[in-house]
Amino acid sequence: MHGRLHLILACQFIKMKKQIALNTFYTLGIVISVIGLKWAFQNANYPVVALLIATGLFFIYLKIKIVKEVRAGIKEKQNIVNNSSPVKEETN
Repeated sequence: MHGRLHLILACQFIKMKKQIALNTFYTLGIVISVIGLKWAFQNANYPVVALLIATGLFFIYLKIKIVKEVRAGIKEKQNIVNNSSPVKEETN
């Protein structure tokens, strides 16, 4: 049982690393969209403004989604750890 727990936790750790990398990518996308938005407004390039607003909103949507997945993964990990090592009750 102990080996199986380590395997499950290792798989979740790898998944968590992937989610952290995606979260970083989404943050970069939001920052680039905001910088591009400033440039587009200064140059009165309104079709690009619309595109960058849509892109920024999409990255924000993905970021919120991945944060929810990470929170669910943390709760799942806690449940696995709590259920795999139950506290033994001693009776007198």
